[in-house]
Amino acid sequence: MIKVEEIIEKYKGYEVDEEKLKEFLTPPKPKTVWDLKKDDIYWYFSSFGMLISDKWNNYDTDIARRSLGSCFLTKEDAEFEVERRKIEAILLKYGKKVKSSQNEEYFILYDFVDKKVAIYPSGGVCYQGTIYFTSYALAQKAIKEAGKDNIKKYILGVDVEYVKKG
Repeated sequence: MIKVEEIIEKYKGYEVDEEKLKEFLTPPKPKTVWDLKKDDIYWYFSSFGMLISDKWNNYDTDIARRSLGSCFLTKEDAEFEVERRKIEAILLKYGKKVKSSQNEEYFILYDFVDKKVAIYPSGGVCYQGTIYFTSYALAQKAIKEAGKDNIKKYILGVDVEYVKKG
């Protein structure tokens, strides 16, 4: 597909029947869910993970889905989020999102130098979005059940294919 800017350069000096032109134009797609306009298609998933498409109408349900992070531009984005939440649920079976200020806890990270999923003590720091484990052993159990590749891909955002090549 060619962009309007390219057409302008290519056909400079031509005259255009604007009504006929409108028939051929495709409006720009939203770049984020915050750009959705009336009748744009978006995706969400039900409480049991079924993917559903809907038209944006600025209804309370549309706005609620978006504000809760359950509104996606593509089916693939919605599928990814369903899988991410499944893996996060497994990790939360063994850990929690709130760090205890008094006790040493552990978290999972990806070490790009050693190219591996690792468990580190949290020290005196609390990281945004991190799941904390009260013991090293619980973190190990979580990794075993969730799977290292799933943790890399869905939780840590590491490109699993790139890591395998590298």
